Amino acid sequence: MKKLILIVLLGGIAGNLFGQPLNEKLYYTCKVWGFAKYYHSEVSNCHVNWDSVLLHVLPMVRGASTTDEFNDALDTMLLAAGPMALATTAPPVITDPELLHNRDWSWTGSPVLRADVQVLLDTIKNNYRPHATCQVDYNMGGSTGYVWNGYLKFPQDTIMLHANVHSAFPDADHLMLMFFKTWNITRYFNPYNYVLTTSIDTTLLNFAPQFDTLTTVESLNNTYLRFVTQLDDAHVEGLSYLYYEPSPPGIYRPRILLRHIEGQYVVVRSLEPSLKPGDALLKVDGLTIAEWEDSLQKFYSAGSIEIKRRSIADNILRRMSVGTPIAIEFADSTGTTQTTTINTVNSSSTVFRDFFYTYYYPADTLDGVEWSIFDCNVGYMNFGNLTDAGTDAAYAAMHDLPGIVIDIRNYPISGNAWALSDRILEGPTDVTKLTIPDVTYPGTYMWYVVSMGVLGNPTPYFGNVVVIVDQETQSAAEYTTMMLRGYPGCKVIGSHTAGADGNITYLQPAEDIRFGWTSLGVFYPNGDSTQRIGIVPDVYAYPTKEGVRHNRDYVLEQALALAGCSNGVPETVRANPTVSLFPNPASDLVEVEIGYAKTEIISISICDLAGRELIKHQIQNSGVRTKTTLDLSGLVPGLYMARVNAGEKETIIKLSKKD
Repeated sequence: MKKLILIVLLGGIAGNLFGQPLNEKLYYTCKVWGFAKYYHSEVSNCHVNWDSVLLHVLPMVRGASTTDEFNDALDTMLLAAGPMALATTAPPVITDPELLHNRDWSWTGSPVLRADVQVLLDTIKNNYRPHATCQVDYNMGGSTGYVWNGYLKFPQDTIMLHANVHSAFPDADHLMLMFFKTWNITRYFNPYNYVLTTSIDTTLLNFAPQFDTLTTVESLNNTYLRFVTQLDDAHVEGLSYLYYEPSPPGIYRPRILLRHIEGQYVVVRSLEPSLKPGDALLKVDGLTIAEWEDSLQKFYSAGSIEIKRRSIADNILRRMSVGTPIAIEFADSTGTTQTTTINTVNSSSTVFRDFFYTYYYPADTLDGVEWSIFDCNVGYMNFGNLTDAGTDAAYAAMHDLPGIVIDIRNYPISGNAWALSDRILEGPTDVTKLTIPDVTYPGTYMWYVVSMGVLGNPTPYFGNVVVIVDQETQSAAEYTTMMLRGYPGCKVIGSHTAGADGNITYLQPAEDIRFGWTSLGVFYPNGDSTQRIGIVPDVYAYPTKEGVRHNRDYVLEQALALAGCSNGVPETVRANPTVSLFPNPASDLVEVEIGYAKTEIISISICDLAGRELIKHQIQNSGVRTKTTLDLSGLVPGLYMARVNAGEKETIIKLSKKD
């Protein structure tokens, strides 16, 4: 024990004699600089060029070889802020600890900080009073040029570095300025810091010295991505972008769509003959799936490993060039291990846009449906397609049905949930509670309760409401689910959602770097959080490899049963390509659209009523929706049949040609 005490004492003496390590010096410099930025009367009102002060002090911080020299640098910084305005009123009292997660002043008393520095910090702390500042405010969206705005705006940090890092790589001081700005904004204005796997202070200690040694664009991209990933926020992964990044995930991929199903990365759509829906990847380019997960997951911010796997499924086959061969080892439907090599294509082109960027449903036949009523007398709404006008029509048609299934395995395209909630609820009902950042008092929040439903609603609903969710249900989709869950007896079926809900704020650390994260806290009315947890379903249901192979949506089928579908699974849920003709009747031209064809080549024939083929046309399957236009000018007016071979059986539609 005596030896241990001696070592600790010597460690303290060494700190006083030889100063702090670089990560500790940068840690306290960042915290002091950000503290003064938001709380000092002169800095918070932009009477001081605070960025220039940091750039002036950073060389002193790096060069400090003793604790006193380091504190001299901090003292220089704080004195440059000017005199703190003395308060004439009492400070506000906030008693709810849930509103104070980000207002942590305990570090100002650290023994690393010299007494005179602590006095300056205490003066700021004791005299700060909430006020509108030049540093932060609410914003109602939109964008200006390449500057993205969002829920909050930071006028002094709209672009942190007015430079394109790919053409003019910043020096160490400006990189540190960018890092300090980003860290402090998330320190004071991320409502979910209290649920991070790695504390935000530890992230500061770990990453500050890394930013101090960056010398290439690639190292900056990788470090910045790993830094923002520490927020454990699925919004970050989807809304942060480093232009022309040469690191994972790349841009191009083969004509394969994957989903993580039953613990494996499973092919769910394929235009490659050697890989079929239901096949499960075992190795990619010689690496096992576990090795790929280990190397990729550090680049994706998410609240859980399942949401990281959602991103990995989208990116494991991405590469930087078109035509890149990818060696794949996979298990087929019999469990037999097979190998194939497929090439990346220009997956960002219009041809493959629908294939890669529309939501996947295991049956796919309802992807384009806005709303429908099944033959078992249960209604269906797809919020990924349902418009505001469609909501009115759908509810009018479904009001007297025994059950309604609402599919939110997608992102709502409108405010349909607001309109629907007001219609189905008998009266006002609390559905969510928000923590709103107080921009006049950085680090603190205000509660706001959201209620849906109208008093004296003349058209409440009394049937079963079943909501389908999965890992694709994120942000507004999760909020939508919470609103609908306010309906008594509502059942949510599926799997945990993404766990990233609340308004987004965007930052531009540089002209060619964008960063977005959740800046509004969303909770259930009882105070339970959804961040990193997601919506917890009442009934768990998952897609299966068998369902993928047979184009069956087992989750939807279970939802229909919950809603009161007693006649078995409606045939419209089964697997068939969707085919539509427009206009019909047609004149000289008719547009044919085929959704979710299972063959690479689609055959279309126009036949007379006797079955004689008059027009034959073949097209390449372009993905989720394939469109083509047929010339009917050589046909006389009358009735015909359009026969489409694009799946397990032929689809026939009557076509009328008019004069």
